[in-house]
Amino acid sequence: MKKISLFKSYVSMRSILEVCVVLLKSNYGKAYLSEGPQVKAFEEEFAKKFGFEHASAVNSGSSALDLAYELIGISSGDEVVMPVLTHPASGLPVVHRKAKVVFADIEEDLNVSVEDVRRKITSQTKALVFVHFGGNNRGLKEMLELAREKGLPLIEDAAQAVGSEFWGKADFTCVSLQAIKTLTSGDGGFLVCKDEEMHKKAKRLRWFGYDRELKQKLGDTDITEPGFKYHMSDITAAIGRGNLRALDWLVAHRKKIGAVYMRHGISAPIWFAYTLSPKRAELIEFMKSHGVHTGDYHYRNDKYSIFGGRQALPVMDRLESQYLLLPLHHGVSVGDVERICALLKQFNESK
Repeated sequence: MKKISLFKSYVSMRSILEVCVVLLKSNYGKAYLSEGPQVKAFEEEFAKKFGFEHASAVNSGSSALDLAYELIGISSGDEVVMPVLTHPASGLPVVHRKAKVVFADIEEDLNVSVEDVRRKITSQTKALVFVHFGGNNRGLKEMLELAREKGLPLIEDAAQAVGSEFWGKADFTCVSLQAIKTLTSGDGGFLVCKDEEMHKKAKRLRWFGYDRELKQKLGDTDITEPGFKYHMSDITAAIGRGNLRALDWLVAHRKKIGAVYMRHGISAPIWFAYTLSPKRAELIEFMKSHGVHTGDYHYRNDKYSIFGGRQALPVMDRLESQYLLLPLHHGVSVGDVERICALLKQFNESK
């Protein structure tokens, strides 16, 4: 019986070769291990691929989010509205800045309820966050309109969105290249800023506050703002550059198997498929007994005390024990999806 994992990392042969070249050249003093020409090339290729003016490579999607909040100027007394169903990385930088995370409810498709976001906006609101849950972009257009209406900056947590058809439209777009993402560099990320000055500042802040290019020309230069050590290494960039060349194939494959899921009535954004089951715990064990790994993955974030405690969010309250993620990646075949759907049907008919 073939076992099917919920997630699977992809590393192209080109990535392996690119990394080997960096390591070999470095051994002879002819290449960087830290940030160097590979990072610069990756930034340019990534921006060109997705039609961005520029992109700042960082060491994780979490760092990209942290930089976005820093650039907006989130501080004590501010509020940031975001969906309750997301990774804690979406909200933790807000807490670090002594500001308040305000959670909005979700819709049936697990993406944020834009109407609930509207209800949660107050005079203290400093920014809005849209999360592409599973790569789902439903609601982004409405969030962009709401942000413009209210004069608020919008952050896209696009950690799971690379390869989807509508993303990268907000003031700040935060991308994750973590191991199980469609496009991975092992770990890493990008921050895409609409504003040119914000982009320049992001590049300074990711490297202690230095203007790195100026420092390389003139030697030690002044630091006028406190920065971080968030830059990407050339090893990481080499992996990402190799995988970027395979992205079209990876996305096409995901869309192909996603279409099979959808023919069976199962939702399938770009990064994972999901179903709803009132008997989720039983279904997880049933699928596991047949070699199929499923799971609930991210959780409602108001369960974590750091965010202030559980809130009444009707749709999240109803769905939190029901949503189940299904395998959707390069290692899953059309036949695998047919088998998964047949198992789901078998389970549902037996209950």
